[in-house]
Amino acid sequence: MVPQGPAPGNRALQHSFTVANGAAATASPLIADALAELLHVEVDEWPQHGLEPIKRRTVRSVFRGRLGGIDVHVKVFRADTLADRARDAVRTGKGRREAENLLRARALDLPAVEPLAFGTALSGAHHCSLLVTRSLAAEPFTFPADDGIAARTGALLRRLHDLGVEPTDLHPGNVLVTAAGEPILCDLTSLRHAGELTLRRRAAGLAFFCNPIDGGPLDPLTRSFRRGYEQPGRALPEAFLAELARASRRLRAAALRSFGRRSERPCRHTEVEPRRRATPRWFLHRGDGGVDDELQAACRAFDASANEPRRSGRRGGIWLTDAFAVKRRDPGKARKLWRAHYWLSFARVPAATPLALCLDRGQGLVFTRVAGPRDLATEIATGALDAAAIARTATALGHAIGRLHGHGLRNRDLKFDNLVRDADSGEVRIVDLDGVTLHAADDTRGTGRDLGRLLAAFRTAGEPGGSASLRRFVRAYYRARRRLLQRPPMQRILRRAEQRAGEWAAAHNR
Repeated sequence: MVPQGPAPGNRALQHSFTVANGAAATASPLIADALAELLHVEVDEWPQHGLEPIKRRTVRSVFRGRLGGIDVHVKVFRADTLADRARDAVRTGKGRREAENLLRARALDLPAVEPLAFGTALSGAHHCSLLVTRSLAAEPFTFPADDGIAARTGALLRRLHDLGVEPTDLHPGNVLVTAAGEPILCDLTSLRHAGELTLRRRAAGLAFFCNPIDGGPLDPLTRSFRRGYEQPGRALPEAFLAELARASRRLRAAALRSFGRRSERPCRHTEVEPRRRATPRWFLHRGDGGVDDELQAACRAFDASANEPRRSGRRGGIWLTDAFAVKRRDPGKARKLWRAHYWLSFARVPAATPLALCLDRGQGLVFTRVAGPRDLATEIATGALDAAAIARTATALGHAIGRLHGHGLRNRDLKFDNLVRDADSGEVRIVDLDGVTLHAADDTRGTGRDLGRLLAAFRTAGEPGGSASLRRFVRAYYRARRRLLQRPPMQRILRRAEQRAGEWAAAHNR
């Protein structure tokens, strides 16, 4: 069940009330009595009164259930910090703001969920803004989508932009598709009435909506969506395509940095323990599958002082267990290493899965899941790869490094010893991220150095697969960057790679 679109005879939100604990609401008569009864109890007690929590985030929690015999979704915007409470005190609460935006959208004949109430609810010692909407069976829009659904969704965004309505947080999860294949807007917390939108603003909106896809709104997966937006007889200028490409690249770069900041703040990807004096501070990686409690408990129990490191040096020590690897670094270096794992996760570059970061007494421990029993250098040296496996590995490695560079990331320590092949999926994972740095996405400096290091490793390993492997690698690398709307100067990059490979070989053959 998800929020429903417009229903005939939408009733105004005309019934206002306040309950004994200070919670208040303005509601449709359809649910006013039931909502008033619910607001007498705190938000944490709602599951005991028939509302099921379906989403808990640092920004908001979402419940579903029935009020007054009507299926509803209830969104509660959390106010955990002083800044949140100050914002709600001086500005319209998010629940009321979204309800008003939904009503305006429906007044413009735009398909949007039906708001049934807005107000505040008691959560702990604070009152939080809330919104109640009617519910209906539907699913969030996703790419790839049926051609008809994609085209109708693109046409809906064109209507929004033509009307000067600019939802600044409109992504596929905020568009629901009914059983009839009709798209409906379900989250309008952030909405601007901006007048006539420029090409740049339109392109930014489409790039944000298509951000989960490599090529943004110019990706082949969005062909039907873009056709629905452009619409016959109302075509946009040719310059719009170039604007779409620029907007997609700008947004991807900003999104990568933003995602990296999730490494040290509580969110759906990271669990952060409260800061306490004189105790270790833990950051636990949640990932899409949640926290691996057993493995992370083993991380907490690990005692570096009681175990001999496998390797130690000026940067710190490295420990290996059957389940996880541990790196000890200075706190600043440990944070950077931890953040690099999030960068590669956003870029969808295969890498060792992060587990936890522990900061304690002037040192940092970074825990990652063991990626495999043997690195790529060992597999090649022992002859474990046949010709077909070598070809697949060259393609997979080219794709991974192309995506790495396409997101502005560099890794000055690329070598076969730091790569692990997944025998099942064929992915090549980067397991040492100490050398990862972030640059502008369209800056090609450093890409030749990285490729030169891999070229030197290829020659040191005896050139497995010969020149055909190199060609596969380069083709996969270039295709990955083209998919990210980039056209790297390959001839110049390869010349630089050859130069760096020669410099590396000369330095290590003395």
